[in-house]
Amino acid sequence: MDRHNGASAAGSFRGDIEGLRALAALLVAIFHIWMNKVSGGVDVFFVASGYLITLSLLRQCEQQGRVRPLVFWAGLARRLLPAALLVIAAVLLGTWLLLPRSLWMPSMKESLAAMFYLENWLLALNSVDYLARDNLPSPVQHYWALSAQGQFYALWPFVIMLALYLGRRLQLNRRQAVMLTFAGVFILSLGFSIIHTAANQTFAYFNTFARVWQFALGGLVAIMPWASIPAEIRRVMGWLGLVAILSCGMVLDVSLSFPGYVALWPSLGAALILAAGATVVGGSAGRLLSIRPLIWLGGISYAFYLWHWPIMIFFRATFAELGVAWYGGVLILLLSLLLAWGTTRLIEKPVRSHLGRRSPGFVYVTALAAFAPLVLAIALWRNEVQGLAEQYQVPETVDASLYPGARALAAGLAHGSTEDTAIIPEPFMASRDVPKPYREGCHQSLLGSEASACQYGHADGVLTIAVAGSSHATHWVPALEKIALQRNWRLVSYTKNGCRFTANADESPDNRQNSCAVWNDNVLAALEQLAPDLVFTTATVAATADRPEHVPDGYVEQWKKLQQMQLRIIAVRDTPFMGFHVPTCVDINGADSRHCSRPREQALAADLRLPLEELDAKEQAIHFIDMSDYFCTRDSCPAVAGNVLIYKDRSHISTVYMKSLSGFLAEAIDRSSWPLAERQASHFPRGRPLVF
Repeated sequence: MDRHNGASAAGSFRGDIEGLRALAALLVAIFHIWMNKVSGGVDVFFVASGYLITLSLLRQCEQQGRVRPLVFWAGLARRLLPAALLVIAAVLLGTWLLLPRSLWMPSMKESLAAMFYLENWLLALNSVDYLARDNLPSPVQHYWALSAQGQFYALWPFVIMLALYLGRRLQLNRRQAVMLTFAGVFILSLGFSIIHTAANQTFAYFNTFARVWQFALGGLVAIMPWASIPAEIRRVMGWLGLVAILSCGMVLDVSLSFPGYVALWPSLGAALILAAGATVVGGSAGRLLSIRPLIWLGGISYAFYLWHWPIMIFFRATFAELGVAWYGGVLILLLSLLLAWGTTRLIEKPVRSHLGRRSPGFVYVTALAAFAPLVLAIALWRNEVQGLAEQYQVPETVDASLYPGARALAAGLAHGSTEDTAIIPEPFMASRDVPKPYREGCHQSLLGSEASACQYGHADGVLTIAVAGSSHATHWVPALEKIALQRNWRLVSYTKNGCRFTANADESPDNRQNSCAVWNDNVLAALEQLAPDLVFTTATVAATADRPEHVPDGYVEQWKKLQQMQLRIIAVRDTPFMGFHVPTCVDINGADSRHCSRPREQALAADLRLPLEELDAKEQAIHFIDMSDYFCTRDSCPAVAGNVLIYKDRSHISTVYMKSLSGFLAEAIDRSSWPLAERQASHFPRGRPLVF
């Protein structure tokens, strides 16, 4: 085991690995900047890290007779922390100077998580927090990959120690023991990754345990005797690996399919290049990757990765650009390269050289001293922002002359804001503007399945209306509550995160552990017992990037079940999905910016067919209403109307705006008493809200 694929136990430089790191960093940056996609470059980093760290630990074992984790981690701290903490400090300053206040708190929270190598878990948890899914990326979101690497670095010394222990117990030589252990880790982690990705891809993407197999793959490459394979075969391996890495992001939608077995594509590509070795020269991929420019970039690739993302975020915020033109992208790349070179030359190398002469204990104390001011700054800033948040209250009532909201669109007035009137809710605090079911704990969680109910209006009202559905049903509650109070109605809500009111739970955004199916059954039972006069729910799912506006089949089946219970239904057209975080866009660009609106034809279907023929029209039990003209003009769906912020995130409507259209909703409900059989149209036409 004295040599590992061209790198001796004493260590040797491999230009092709530096070139591989440079290629991965370039792919990550290019796909982020111009394509708004993920390239698979991070997966290459993971495999290369597993390869290099395995060699480092085995070299330590050979030289010192054992693995010494504290010494190993101190070495990593000397190399990794200076640049990482410098960029986080710059991000905090840039956030304060350049980003809207709506991004301050997420940036602080994620900067703290990034400092302690926990960013991947914070993002994973946000992926299951329904109300956090629509948050824009923070300037340190890319630290998730560094966090996963850091956790691997914490784990891997113990894996090797376990391998050596098992080798002694089973009387295996060192190579056999390590290889069997790494293979076991690879198989277990890959199996978990495949299962976990199929069940919850968003969470799995950031889950370290679903990624360990990629590091283990690099470790396996490091200990296997590839040099015995003929040079021609290794030359082919290298080119196959390079093609796989370059093509991955073009062919696959990495962010929506990885990790799982699909991530084998770039991971095996990186493994093939590492296995091909640096000794294969003429006409090899290794020779191409060893050219001087790539070696230079590979030497600063770590700092380049750290800098490119926050610079891109600050660029977009400064110039109010949702995308980046080619010249803007070139500027981002050049500035990232300049900062990466300066960080490596002036910060990372001098600090590493100075601390390299010090004991591990001194390194840890120095690291704590570097962490302290950043943690203190975040704590003080966070307290200040929280103080502002606690002072802010979303108004229960507003002056209709200053804040007409939906009435402005109804009257055909300018749909934005006036210069002398502040927008409400304040974009900075829009996330606090949630309907009462959230605040009162009866809006069911992602994993909950009980038909939790909230009651509003008058307990002994002359009419009972039940609301059933996902968060896109919940945001109608403020308008319905206002109507209920005015008309002596009783309002009961049954709503749940990520779960539509449907007979096919898989149509819901997040049928976690089959909770949507159980919840829907429980809501049906609750409605049968409640016997409301009307059931209010959503009729369509608005257009997203993946599918146009449509009526899910499960909706129709659910309405049939309600008809069998002799219940009447009000089905309202879904509100538009904007596709971007509206409060932040308004905070950056202003209420009337074209960047903060969406063409109506992209958000809503021009000719949406309703399944009237499948329903029992004779009983007049189902009535469709279309309120889209109170969210969109004939051409576009704005972010602000009548000085009121319409959306609190990408698609959920603010309570203030919903209250402003309550009168129009009441009129639509009144018109729903028209006999359905007398209606001839079977689609939502453009124009005023109509009832079917």
